Amino acid sequence: MEGARVLVTGPTGNLVFPVVQELAKTNEVWGMARFSNDADRERVEALGVTCIRKDLATDSFDDVPDDFDYVLHAGAMVAMGSERDMAYTFEVNVQGTGRLMYHCRKAKTFLHCSTGGVYAHQTHPVRETDPYGMPIPAYSMSKIAAEQLVRFASLQWNIPAIMLRIGAVYGPDRGGPTVRLDRMIRGKEVWINPEEPRVVSVMWIDDAIRLAIKALTSGQVPPPVVNFSGDDPVSIEDYCIYSGKLLGIEPKFRYTDETYPANSMDTTRMHEILGTCETGWKEGFRRLIANRYPDMPLRAVAE
Repeated sequence: MEGARVLVTGPTGNLVFPVVQELAKTNEVWGMARFSNDADRERVEALGVTCIRKDLATDSFDDVPDDFDYVLHAGAMVAMGSERDMAYTFEVNVQGTGRLMYHCRKAKTFLHCSTGGVYAHQTHPVRETDPYGMPIPAYSMSKIAAEQLVRFASLQWNIPAIMLRIGAVYGPDRGGPTVRLDRMIRGKEVWINPEEPRVVSVMWIDDAIRLAIKALTSGQVPPPVVNFSGDDPVSIEDYCIYSGKLLGIEPKFRYTDETYPANSMDTTRMHEILGTCETGWKEGFRRLIANRYPDMPLRAVAE
């Protein structure tokens, strides 16, 4: 994508910042967020992004341009902050989405970032047609409501859109797998929900950037819902054990229902609309370790 005018909400997020970083190389990018941390705003502005300070729940968009070519909407109250004030979470995640979509109804694509957290736990890789669930009550319910609103708005105002149900995206600075490796290296237990199956579809950040940008040009009416995750499912135990072998560390696990059951994701629709991933989980974790822990030499591991 080149020469487009793109609005990104939540530009400091774990997945979104590297997407903004890539988009800003060849496009005019605007970033909208509360920017409660000045350092975050400065980090985004350093990419050449025009920043707008807005609260999606309460602030008017009257002074925001309405002629963006594309909108990447990732701004949201996320877990676990979402659970502190359900009313505010719905104002941000649902009403804010609707107001923004109406304001930017001239866009060629409105990309809405949803979550794999809208699914009930399944014993098979979850498909886009599988039933909703509420593993994180306020967050899951607000994202379910937002999906329904995006579909309504797309049909009502003929706005091409696409909804990505984002799974376990990870990289050197971000994602659940990275948090677990940090705990492992510090000698802490890695928490795992004991419910079977315990397989997740991890997605390396380079694949996420490439496919997210593809999604920005893939809006339709009505909007497709697309699982956004890796193609190479793996259990948390297996990727921790493999990483431990690379680092010479024996991981410790704690099985507890104080964390959430795992879901792997069916990526058939993602392949049809966006494409496939290029990085398998073993290569992804080798890159993660090499980038995040450069002072820890990698050991040889039999594949």
